[in-house]
Amino acid sequence: MSLTSMLEAAARGGTVEIEQGWTQGRAIFGGLTGAVLLAAMKGCLRSRDTGAGSPAVVHPLRSLTVSFVGPAVTGPVEVDSEILRVGSNVTQCQATVRQEGAVVATALAAFGKHRESTISVVPPHPMPALGDPSTIEPFPYIENLTPEFYQFIELRQVGGQLPFSGAETADLSGWVSLQESPARFEEEHLVLLTDGWPPAPIQMLDGFAPGSSLTWTIELVAEVEPETFPADTVLGYEATTDAARDGYAHTHAMVWRADGTLAAISRQTITIFG
Repeated sequence: MSLTSMLEAAARGGTVEIEQGWTQGRAIFGGLTGAVLLAAMKGCLRSRDTGAGSPAVVHPLRSLTVSFVGPAVTGPVEVDSEILRVGSNVTQCQATVRQEGAVVATALAAFGKHRESTISVVPPHPMPALGDPSTIEPFPYIENLTPEFYQFIELRQVGGQLPFSGAETADLSGWVSLQESPARFEEEHLVLLTDGWPPAPIQMLDGFAPGSSLTWTIELVAEVEPETFPADTVLGYEATTDAARDGYAHTHAMVWRADGTLAAISRQTITIFG
């Protein structure tokens, strides 16, 4: 299944066949898991009976929180979702991914209607100078060395060091995009790409040690529309490690459109075994 086919299957609910190659270590890439969960919830919203004889409207995604309960491998997974509440402005949903009967990931999402407001705050942290992404060589996919999902996305690192390099910094920045542009760039693609980077603090490790996301929240600041997120969207990214101790690290990341508009804020709790 292609990425598009997996997301379409998730939107229908039920069994989704996760294609070979979409892994990070022994588990499915977390960004894909998040995208699948989001697609399932949006599909559930679209299929609901509004009683008005017209298709249900899915408001823009405002927040998605994913809990990675256990590792899932490529192959079939079961995806189900439910609508928790439909309000006049905000709709909230929940979705779960299971494999062989065990829960491997669950998510909550809030979708909110676009509304005019008297409050408008310019983000205090502008996009850093990341250079022209076309002049930066992307990470190569090297079998048995880099994550397999690097076959499908392009990471162009600007700040920080390579994972497991014994770096003194725990921050990271660069550009990320899909290798193959979809017919239309959707919220699911933004979710997937935001999680494409390795956990920022693992660059401090002097040698390989396992590390993975425990929980992840992405808050969308910009609404994803074709006019502002073209099919070949390239996203700027900067992650900051806020704290790390006792085998856990806490990071936040800012995600920008290429024109410097803040697109999303990402927050993660990361487990580190080293």
